[in-house]
Amino acid sequence: MKVAIATGGTLARKAVMDIKPKAIIAIACERDLTSGILDVKKIPVYGIINMRPYGPCFNTKVDLDEVEKAIINFTNGG
Repeated sequence: MKVAIATGGTLARKAVMDIKPKAIIAIACERDLTSGILDVKKIPVYGIINMRPYGPCFNTKVDLDEVEKAIINFTNGG
């Protein structure tokens, strides 16, 4: 499993082009997540929306249980 952390859509798209993954677990705010999923038409994507305790997409958090479910979905348990 390869992991890439991108701080925005441009870096995320570059990571996809460089790594050429078979599947993607994407974590982002709604707008970026939606556009990113649409950009990778032929790759399965499990999208997780960031939690935004401070309002707009700033200082976000992620539900690690959802990340674990996504990993299981794409590996031995899915």
